[in-house]
Amino acid sequence: MTELPRGLGFLTALQRPLTRAGVDFAQFALIVGAKFKLAARSKSGIGVSNRRKKRADAPDHGLRNTFLMNLLIGVVIGITMILPLPLMTQLTLFDTSLFVMFFLQMLASYSSLILDPRDRRIFSVRGVSDKTLNAARIAVVVFFLAVTLVALAVPSLIMIGLQQGPLVAIGAALGAVMLAIFAFVLSLFLYLLVLRFFDGERLRNILNVVQIGLIVLMYAASQLPNLVGVDTMAKVNFAMPTRLLWWYVPAAPVWFAGPALLADGIFAPVSLVLTVLAVGVTALLIAAYFSRAAQFEQSLEKLEQSSEHNRRHSWWFTATRRLLTKKGAEATYFTLGWRMMQYERDFKLRVYPQLAYGFMIPVIMGAGFLRGDNALSFTHFLPYLGVGLTIALPTAIVNLSFSHQPEAMGIFRTVPFETHGLLLRGVIAALYARLILPFVLLWGIVFVPFVGVHALSALVLTVVMTAMFALVFGRMIIGRTLPFSSEFTAQKGATNGMIGVAAVLVGMIIMMAIVVLCGLVFSIWLDLGLALVFALIGWAVWASYPKSIHYDLRLPG
Repeated sequence: MTELPRGLGFLTALQRPLTRAGVDFAQFALIVGAKFKLAARSKSGIGVSNRRKKRADAPDHGLRNTFLMNLLIGVVIGITMILPLPLMTQLTLFDTSLFVMFFLQMLASYSSLILDPRDRRIFSVRGVSDKTLNAARIAVVVFFLAVTLVALAVPSLIMIGLQQGPLVAIGAALGAVMLAIFAFVLSLFLYLLVLRFFDGERLRNILNVVQIGLIVLMYAASQLPNLVGVDTMAKVNFAMPTRLLWWYVPAAPVWFAGPALLADGIFAPVSLVLTVLAVGVTALLIAAYFSRAAQFEQSLEKLEQSSEHNRRHSWWFTATRRLLTKKGAEATYFTLGWRMMQYERDFKLRVYPQLAYGFMIPVIMGAGFLRGDNALSFTHFLPYLGVGLTIALPTAIVNLSFSHQPEAMGIFRTVPFETHGLLLRGVIAALYARLILPFVLLWGIVFVPFVGVHALSALVLTVVMTAMFALVFGRMIIGRTLPFSSEFTAQKGATNGMIGVAAVLVGMIIMMAIVVLCGLVFSIWLDLGLALVFALIGWAVWASYPKSIHYDLRLPG
């Protein structure tokens, strides 16, 4: 019997049920072991100097570092549990925050592992059944997600236990585990549906739409119970009108507060309804997916189908390339970056959900204030909320390092190019033009009828500031690595998730500081003055690219 990797020995206890489900356990253990070895193996990429390589026997601390970063995020969430809130409000805050951070990590870091079509091509010719392969795939991803869940949830559970007692903490922990299973299986089931009914390039686009839409809808639905008011939420321990229970039916993340309420001795209708929804819907999703697990593996082959339509240059591509780059080599590198982001399926899977958060967080912030007496004063802040897209920049730039065919960038070993910095600057310009600029422009223009000319000055500030951050992050994150020259691995995915989560925090701090300052002063001259400052910083960074970036393109060894 093949030995399972350390930390997954408990899967041996599942040998009988897995075997009854049609899984060859010996093959399952072998594949899981192989995948974990591949996950720990880090490819250097073409642009990495030999001096920076680790020794073969050096430990890889990527997963540990990711755990510590997630633990820091968990501590931040746990601190909010200190506030004297009603139990239901506290549990709603915990489950919603946990769902958002967990789902973000899953989609941004591990969706490419879940949707990897290469596994079947490698293992099926060796007699591995689709059910066995699917079980191995899920076991590996679940391990990474379990580490993420523990780091995010434990600090809050400790605070809940200190305030509400150990039984409530145990109930909240049970709810958190069910929430993670629900989020994971829900994504698997939706992927299965999309793979079943779409193919070609449309399949890739629909997968991205499903991920983004799911994030937005689930988070928005979790906010619905807050509309009934804090006073009503505080009375949940005693009684709640039956008509208010309907607010909880679409609020999926809040369902998982049910076990904690029951553990606190609250046997009211709301706690029973939430528990039934949490257990029942999760069980239905598990049954629906695993009855078609083999079909999932077969359908993944569609992701390697090429599009039947020839792509043409859009007017936006032509206009932004002419505006943001010089003629010649830099314009060529702009085209390279644009096309790679257009065709790299994994790039879209990891980055587009972050863009959704960049839009969703400002909208949720704004919706909370656009009621009653706050509505008029808060319109001063709305034009600046486009800076929320700063959240997506670090993760997007990190993923510029990866490609499913990194060997292709080896052409730069033999084909000379004017300066290495122009390549990176052209690629960063393409990323900004493709992912950030159109949405920032749309956000600013939407508020012109409501705010007037001030919306235009806020738009100028937002465009200049986001462009400056794109240039700065480009220098900091991939300034020493040739773009698209490394193959994405599970271990790198964990590190990518860590950077993405950190970006959410950093982006939130930057966004809040700028929005609060400009919204309070509400001056066109302040907008233009700050825009000038950011423009000077951006120009200095932009001018530094050709002189300060140099890649080591020598062959390894």
